[in-house]
Amino acid sequence: MQLSDALSGALFILLGLFMIWTASGFPAFSGQPYGASLLPTLLGCGFIIAGVLLGLRELTWRRAGVRHAMISLLPPLRQVAGIGSVILIFAAILGQILVAPHVGYMPVSVISLLAIFLWHEVRPLTAIIAAICTTLFCWWAFAVLLRVPLPRGFIEGFF
Repeated sequence: MQLSDALSGALFILLGLFMIWTASGFPAFSGQPYGASLLPTLLGCGFIIAGVLLGLRELTWRRAGVRHAMISLLPPLRQVAGIGSVILIFAAILGQILVAPHVGYMPVSVISLLAIFLWHEVRPLTAIIAAICTTLFCWWAFAVLLRVPLPRGFIEGFF
């Protein structure tokens, strides 16, 4: 689906305002002139600026006589393959939310990526290697570098 710049800009502005409003309730750090709300507030301001710029670009196009629909369906989404891709992405997200806590991040991620790659007609050996390498890289980035605890599932005793 494709949204016009005016509609995208309005959504960005609303999201930025929501981020700033939510961040205003965050606690301040003792002895610091800033608190936990600093980064979300800055990001919210960035979203608002981006939304305004998108709206201005839409106005520029309309003044030049370029008109297009506010919402349109992209050509790939008019085909079964495109709809299948969207369904696979949502299934992968739901798999991480619902299945990964029980089975583990790694198996769910490898299976999800493998299904997506094979759906897009990547050669099987390439798909297997890419799914495993991508999963290992994401695990390393989140679990090792960022110290985000990823669910281990049944592989808990191996590491």
